[in-house]
Amino acid sequence: MRASHDIGGDGRRCSARRTPGLRNSDLRYIFFCMTHPFFGPIIRLRVTPDEPEAPDAFVGGPRVRGSRRPHADAKCAQVRRLIETTVLTYGEIAKQTGVGRASICRWTRDGGWQRPLFAPRATDTVPSARASQKLKLRKLAERLHALAERAVRELEAQPEVDIDRLMQALQVLKMARLEAMGRRRPRRQVDMPARTGREMMERDAAIRTALKEMRRGGVDVTQIPDDAMALLEAAYTPPERDHPALRPRGSRRR
Repeated sequence: MRASHDIGGDGRRCSARRTPGLRNSDLRYIFFCMTHPFFGPIIRLRVTPDEPEAPDAFVGGPRVRGSRRPHADAKCAQVRRLIETTVLTYGEIAKQTGVGRASICRWTRDGGWQRPLFAPRATDTVPSARASQKLKLRKLAERLHALAERAVRELEAQPEVDIDRLMQALQVLKMARLEAMGRRRPRRQVDMPARTGREMMERDAAIRTALKEMRRGGVDVTQIPDDAMALLEAAYTPPERDHPALRPRGSRRR
């Protein structure tokens, strides 16, 4: 404790009430606890929350009772997090979440989810040069539908209606619908390594059979555009054995 002295009106020094003093340690504590005027508070950027222990912690909660949807919104959010933040394959994600690989591929494609760098690609996004004949046949209906939509957009942009282009767009749309419906009997697939005269005859026979079934479905074969016919022929053509895209990667063993 220390006393403070004041000077009175008559010039005498008088003692006032003693006030408690502050030690150096107290001053140091107050100084370090004060906020610096030039530095603001710490802000955390791009903070990702930890993985919840239960799937119900995701936004959306469990599946609504009586809903026909096989998976809840929480399960969809969990799959999306694994797709966008990990490099796991679709099979590994399917084992962890219990969702089929077909559903994962469809959600990724429809939602526009982006996989990280060096993550394995899905089978439906493989380039056509490396795609197998089964994949080409499965994607034939989708490609024909996209071709028909492009033809319709071009017709809408024109000031006058082109009857020939309109008929071609209708035929492509019918072809896409028939391919999406599928067939009752299995397709004839040629998966032999070499391409001989017999294989070419079988390929031509398969194309003629496909055109015959499309003609039965109401497609005018004479009005099919060249792009749609090229897609049809490429789908029924077996891949080349010596294609550069089908060669094994890495150095050859001697």
